[in-house]
Amino acid sequence: MTSNNSVFLLLGPEEGEKEKFIKNLKDKLSGKGNEIVEVHRFYGFDAKIADIISILQNETLFSENRLVILSYTELITRKEDINLITEYCSNPAGKACFLLLSETIGGGSRGVDRRIEKAVPKDNKKIFWELYENQKRGWIVDFFRRQGMTISPSGCNDLLEIVDNNTKQLRLECERLVLFFGKGAKIESEAIEKYIYHSKEENVFTLFDKVAQRKLDFALEVLQNLLLSREWEALQILSGLLSQFRKLAALKRLIAGNYTPSEAFSRLRINSKRVQKIYLESNKNYQAAEIKKIIMLIAEFEVRLRSVKSNLQAFLLNLFLYYVIVRGGKGAWRGGPG
Repeated sequence: MTSNNSVFLLLGPEEGEKEKFIKNLKDKLSGKGNEIVEVHRFYGFDAKIADIISILQNETLFSENRLVILSYTELITRKEDINLITEYCSNPAGKACFLLLSETIGGGSRGVDRRIEKAVPKDNKKIFWELYENQKRGWIVDFFRRQGMTISPSGCNDLLEIVDNNTKQLRLECERLVLFFGKGAKIESEAIEKYIYHSKEENVFTLFDKVAQRKLDFALEVLQNLLLSREWEALQILSGLLSQFRKLAALKRLIAGNYTPSEAFSRLRINSKRVQKIYLESNKNYQAAEIKKIIMLIAEFEVRLRSVKSNLQAFLLNLFLYYVIVRGGKGAWRGGPG
């Protein structure tokens, strides 16, 4: 691998396409499977940059080829760490590939430091944009077609209502649907509901269901299952809940504006009767002021999740659910009555 292909900056929220790009790079490093590639993963909230640079620069007894992946690069803010990364980017090791990942796109206070961006060759900066709604539907239809299955338009809509907005989570749920129904099946709207509520798999929407009911003990149990599955990162769970609460806020505004629930659901493209029931439950159980505070609370907890070590993130998510379900978004770090 040439030095021009040794450092990449991969930005944007589309995790599925990003992972496909990483797999292709790994295949190139391995020479189509003829050589061993060591893969090392680090996260910006607890990474020691000096250790990462050491791995990149030094070959091991087992493999000359190293693939080093640093996620949440936007959290690298210390001048010393930024200098180490930029210096390495100017003279990267030939047998190593360094991938700097971030879900953010622009620079500034929430994005990757501009000095790191400038240090990466322009052609090696890739942005993975979120798919448009019609692209996601096409992705789902193509996935099931390759499996010898079909899915109805209403089934597509219902699936998109419960899945986080990237193809990584879409693929995960679609693969589970294949196992649940078997190849050759036709998936209708009712089948999606059957899968959600009768399979043993948890997702962010089943967590939101318990949050909507304001049942803390059940919500904590679902959260524990999500974290134990290791298929959901803490920040992804928080992002999924943010999407649901934003939709709930939109529903409450429409109903307050004299739309009937049926009209509001139509405007928000919430078609599943079971999903509608959950949103009506949450609309009844949370006041508009509480929803606003919860959305603000999610932003606060996102900052704190990004600043603590991974072994503390489960504790923070448990605390977050307490402040949402019991306190209605009040208190936490803002102090006072909320």
